[in-house]
Amino acid sequence: MHVRFRSPRPLSALFGLALASTMTAASAQAADAPEAGKKGSIGIAVVALKAPYAGYDTDRLAAPIVSWEGRSFFFRGGSVGYRLHQTAQSELALTASPYVMRFKRRDSHDPQLRQLDNRSLSGMLGVSWRHQAEWGVLQANAQAEVTGHGGGFSADAKYAYPIPAGRVTFMPAVGVNYASADLNDYYFGVSEREAARSGLAHYSAGSGVSPYMDIAAVMPLGPRWTATASIRRTSLADAVRDSPMTRGDHMDTAALSLSYGF
Repeated sequence: MHVRFRSPRPLSALFGLALASTMTAASAQAADAPEAGKKGSIGIAVVALKAPYAGYDTDRLAAPIVSWEGRSFFFRGGSVGYRLHQTAQSELALTASPYVMRFKRRDSHDPQLRQLDNRSLSGMLGVSWRHQAEWGVLQANAQAEVTGHGGGFSADAKYAYPIPAGRVTFMPAVGVNYASADLNDYYFGVSEREAARSGLAHYSAGSGVSPYMDIAAVMPLGPRWTATASIRRTSLADAVRDSPMTRGDHMDTAALSLSYGF
């Protein structure tokens, strides 16, 4: 696999923010009581990722991490939310966030994919729910596409369990992501016009489920500094895997971050 460093593209930066927000959530869930009193954090994450499109390189990039927790509103990486209900263990919120997928034909080395139309980032609105107990953390969300890119919706459910090990807290997790046919078709379908132009087969993507596993490791470096490492493997849904735009059956992401709480 060829790996090269390049300046962050819009997709890469937003993907980095989304992954960083996941790492921030893992940090919060693994935090001690003094950490829980902090309202926000700022820092930087170094992210390695590879989109599933054919001919895309693996990118390594730096992305900022900014999170803030208000009385009702919060900002976590690339997501903005408003709490509808909150208890000591649970949270229900309205959320707005980017759908972190984008295809730019000039970023692919595949000559056929360079003949396709670009796919833009999408904006998503929906609800999220989180519950934390002695047996672990459950998270779920459902969001609809609202920026006119074919419509559709996605849903995600995840279970994580914190494991303290000295100064480090490990947070292994398993989850599943669902994307509707409209959403998958926008990012992975090939229209008849594109097929005629590129020589690829016409393809209409259906809905699909993508399971994933990840683990985060959180280490406090003092009263305010925290280091976090995270890796994730996602198994691509059949609807994505069968697209002539993609290669392989999984996607890996990894990140390291350093944040300062305030």
